[in-house]
Amino acid sequence: MLNQTMTDQPLISVVTVVYNDVKNLENTMNSVFSQTYKNVDYIVIDGGSTDGTVDIIKKHASKLKYWTSGPDKGIYDAMNKAIAAASREGWMNFMNSGDKFASPDVLDKIGYALSQQAGVDILYGNAEIQYEGFGVPFKIQPLHTLWKYSPFCHQAAFIKASLMKEYQYDLQYKIGADHDLFFRTYKNNGIFSYINVLVCLFDGREGTTKKRIVQAIQDKKNIALKYEPGAGKWLYYQFYLAYIKFVIAAKRLLGTKLTATITRLLKKK
Repeated sequence: MLNQTMTDQPLISVVTVVYNDVKNLENTMNSVFSQTYKNVDYIVIDGGSTDGTVDIIKKHASKLKYWTSGPDKGIYDAMNKAIAAASREGWMNFMNSGDKFASPDVLDKIGYALSQQAGVDILYGNAEIQYEGFGVPFKIQPLHTLWKYSPFCHQAAFIKASLMKEYQYDLQYKIGADHDLFFRTYKNNGIFSYINVLVCLFDGREGTTKKRIVQAIQDKKNIALKYEPGAGKWLYYQFYLAYIKFVIAAKRLLGTKLTATITRLLKKK
């Protein structure tokens, strides 16, 4: 597997989008630079940081295919800028600031798998969500449950670059545009393939979705009803949103630890 020549290796464009994250960016970048796979383009899109993040990017500029810094309309707008800058050939992976590849040989394994699977649009592997002092595996879900779950972690996916340039991310979704792209690909009979490889360690402490959970669920609801409308799905999300809003209110009133204890007790019943 590791004896592939450059001509055998599919091009993988890795993208990092960042904004004011000087404390985490270099760890993410180093996880890309440490990859033993050779045919990699690395693209960094910064949202106009003012905390020293741009200095970190400039420090490593010679190892980047492309980078830019300036205002944008949010994380998916930044990703679309990266899509425009990427080669149409090969594959794209989005490894955002704070996340990182699980080991130096991840892209070797992915590159080999991609070279063996003609016709695939999206290849995805495993991810581990990192919390303070421990990690939890991201649970892979069946693709037919896309209306309800994210079937795999965005950072663990490798998407055909030509598909990314055709679709791009829909900016009407502030949190769920990646989910929309996967759902759109699925409904358009795109070919997905799973590989049992730990691709990335995903920062579960400060992620965008965790900070804006209500918006994330609302986006997922709108996406589900766009592709698979139905009263049952609408009711599911109405109850789910009501539950999440209740939990948020309870945390404010009772405190996070007590609310978590009550939630565990209710689940046991």
